[in-house]
Amino acid sequence: MKKYNGLICEIADEFHILKGKEETEEVWKCRVIYSLLGRMGYASLWDTVDDLKSVSTVHFKRRIRTILEIYMEMYPEIKRFYGDESEDISNEIYNIFKDTGNIYCQPYEVSPAMPCISESSGIFFTRGLSLEQSQYISGIGSYLNTPLALIKTIKPKNMFQIQENTLSVQWKSLISNALWKPMPEELGLEYLRIKPSFTNGYWNSMPDLSGSPSLARTKRIENRIYYLYRKEESKLLVSQLPEWMTTDYNYRAISNSCLASAGYLPETLYHIDEEIVTIRINYLFPPPELNFLKLYSWPTSYVKLPHDFRRIFQRSVFWAVKNIFESIGYRFTEE
Repeated sequence: MKKYNGLICEIADEFHILKGKEETEEVWKCRVIYSLLGRMGYASLWDTVDDLKSVSTVHFKRRIRTILEIYMEMYPEIKRFYGDESEDISNEIYNIFKDTGNIYCQPYEVSPAMPCISESSGIFFTRGLSLEQSQYISGIGSYLNTPLALIKTIKPKNMFQIQENTLSVQWKSLISNALWKPMPEELGLEYLRIKPSFTNGYWNSMPDLSGSPSLARTKRIENRIYYLYRKEESKLLVSQLPEWMTTDYNYRAISNSCLASAGYLPETLYHIDEEIVTIRINYLFPPPELNFLKLYSWPTSYVKLPHDFRRIFQRSVFWAVKNIFESIGYRFTEE
């Protein structure tokens, strides 16, 4: 409603959330509200009666759902963008904060992380700062344009557990340490799809017979095991990978490295609309990189989350994130 437009503008000004030229008013409002939900969820971590006690996970998520319901009443035009499942939004925000180290999670309890700052291309990513500290927001991630004197600035890769080595170096290291054995016939493997298109999935039933090492995994979902494999003469050799490298989608660090070394890793496309940038991810990143990217971006849809392949950034933050990803070996191309 028009009588509340001043409130949205005030929030946008405080968080420095600028509207794209091609962006509709409703979509911009949804982005502002999404950032507010993240900020209000974060603020709820201080809703404690006793300083020694953390708030509950239920309290954190409930605050987000309550704020969303209030704003959908104030701005009924956004209801169609958010749908009816406010629980999806609260779970998404909780998971992003948890997976990027912005909150500490114990059984049924959450608390704010220790203060931390990292820098890339003049953007200072922040975590755990007090609510009194004015900060900008992109997605639900907080940042500054200047450093803080009392907090040491570290590398973003250390702050967000992003891999240090480039994709090519990581792949070479894996291959050099492989322990090759003949593949048992009873393994029942599926094989990483090496060449585009990837619209039919990342895996297929036929191995790559070029002789170059690649990635395979057991077809069964329970206790899935991943292997490096390669063709030698008329047989396939395999080298089992340790579980810690591959669980919880961490195998993507290996699959991305494999495709990059083969020259087939798809580029991430981006479109600039004045002060915002929309990206289209054509091959999902490993969890630490993807979670970092999601922290500092907005989904293009708030229904049926997670929505990982298309995201919106504040432009200055996008350049900072792009610089980090390109240092690893990922490629970005403007549409």
